[in-house]
Formats: sequence, structure tokens, C-alpha cells
Amino acid sequence: MSKAVVMLAVVMASVMNFSASASNPTQYVKNEEMTGKLMTAKTIFKNEDGHLFRHLRYTYTYDTENRVTSKEAAKWDSSKEAWVPYFKMDVSYTNSEVELSYARWNSKSNAYDSNIQKSFYELNDADATLMLASTK
Repeated sequence: MSKAVVMLAVVMASVMNFSASASNPTQYVKNEEMTGKLMTAKTIFKNEDGHLFRHLRYTYTYDTENRVTSKEAAKWDSSKEAWVPYFKMDVSYTNSEVELSYARWNSKSNAYDSNIQKSFYELNDADATLMLASTK
């Protein structure tokens, strides 16, 4: 695994893995769905006095090099008894750059077109990742 992919994984985890960061980890239980060595989905449950309640669900897609190309999150809506889209992050790769695109779900337009943010990372000669710019 190249340093660039590892750095991207660290960036993605720190930016997007907010579900357990402000809480006691014992309050959440996760279920990871795997296809071989790749995680295709992860469901987070709230653990309240031993009862599990659906909370968040992440789904992942990969390219032919097993690099993450998208991470989509959904929140559980108990009144609808359904997963409701929350945000989506797309990742695109070139030989010298990685682009992260983030957008929140807009229920009025039924699309990921709210709070759009993009970040570009350049890979230097040592495969270290450098942030170039962020735009909104």
C-alpha cells in the first residue's frame, strides 16, 4: 500500500468519521460488511442500556485498484423506518493528485447538492500528500 493511499485513509478518517468522536465509544456498536478484504458497508448502532438502535450507515465503493471512490452516509429515520441519505464523499485519483468532493443530501432537490466542499491533494516525489486547496 503506498504512502499516498495511507495518507488518504488517515485524512478520510479524521475528516469524516465524526460519529464516535464526541462520544464514549462504548455507546456505539458497529457492524462491518466485508467483500474479501474490502469494507463495503458499516452500520453504527446506539447502545442504550443493552438495546441497539440504528444510527448511521456508511457504504463504500472502490476502483479496480481497491481505492475508495465514494463513501455515502445515511441516518436512520425511526418515523419512516428507513435510512435517509445524509452525505456523500467522492474521491478521484490521478498520477499526481487526489480530489475529495463532499456534499450533504438536500431533501428538496433529492440530490447531494448542499454544503458542497472540495479538497485537492498533490502527491510529491516521495508519495507524501500535500493539501493544495479547499473550495466551497
